[in-house]
Amino acid sequence: MRFPLFFLPFVLLGLLVSGHSFSGRAHAEASPEPTHQLRLATLAPRQSALGRAFQELRKELREKTNGEVELKMYHGGVAGDEETVVRKMRVGQLDGALLTSTGLGALVPQVLVLQAPGLITSYPALDDVRKQLAPQLEALFDQAGYRLVSWGDSGQVRIFSKHKIQHPDDLKGVRPWVWRGSPTMRAFIEAAGANGVTLGLPEVFSALQTGMVDTVIASSIGVLGFQWHTRLKTMTKPGGGIVVGAYVIKKDRLEALPKAARDHILQSATEHAEEFREGGRKLDEEASEALTKRLKSVNIWRNQHAWEAVQRDARNMLAGRLYSKSLMARVQEIVGKDY
Repeated sequence: MRFPLFFLPFVLLGLLVSGHSFSGRAHAEASPEPTHQLRLATLAPRQSALGRAFQELRKELREKTNGEVELKMYHGGVAGDEETVVRKMRVGQLDGALLTSTGLGALVPQVLVLQAPGLITSYPALDDVRKQLAPQLEALFDQAGYRLVSWGDSGQVRIFSKHKIQHPDDLKGVRPWVWRGSPTMRAFIEAAGANGVTLGLPEVFSALQTGMVDTVIASSIGVLGFQWHTRLKTMTKPGGGIVVGAYVIKKDRLEALPKAARDHILQSATEHAEEFREGGRKLDEEASEALTKRLKSVNIWRNQHAWEAVQRDARNMLAGRLYSKSLMARVQEIVGKDY
């Protein structure tokens, strides 16, 4: 069975997930009352492919454990934004979640080196960095009390606006959204000399409607999935950094599950990680193509040096605060950049 549990919350447009059949005998047998409950949160709606995949996992876990494990899902952001979800995990109200770098950074700030502005700009570079830093990053999550089940990507970062954004200076005349709890996004906006509007993710659409916000920095998957594009006019090209995220579960809660359930969750993640990572990237490409038919593309390549200068200032601003300078230097070494 295939289930994209390793995709970020932004993957709302849906992926084709293969079906899974169960025998009538399995349905007919009475199952005991569950003795374990695993509570997970995602922004994906229940009826999306990702939401359906969670329901499929719920059935599988029941089968694997003869009804001992009950998976309780909180779909569509009903558990709150990522800051709220992280807080609920810490106090024991949730056991795990699919998080973007905003939520992951609240758990392990050092992981935000992967989201440092302008540092990692291609999928091959991201793959290489995550592969080489895997032991270090996984150990950091372990120390924080979480199991990093699998990584995921939600597409390349672009600037979407009601205005034409070609040069960093153009950001000074607009009202860009800053995701509450995202220090990397805030650092980028500040390095550009702009004044951002801090809001939670669920507030963005209404802010675009009222004009409180007129510019968002996100992936095409997010913009199309949340219908933000209906209130925007332009999008930049080429894509920049990559929106990273991961599927995490509290370590003590995972270890408390029956071995059959624990092994199934981890094995499935390992078997399908590459498949669904590539699927997420393809989905972003398709979303970008769809948006180019609805929004005007603005090429920012001619001002590449100006954008790189802002990105460099932003990530240096964060070095020593979120991630160490030595960790940033290590990532620079891996991707072969010379700053």
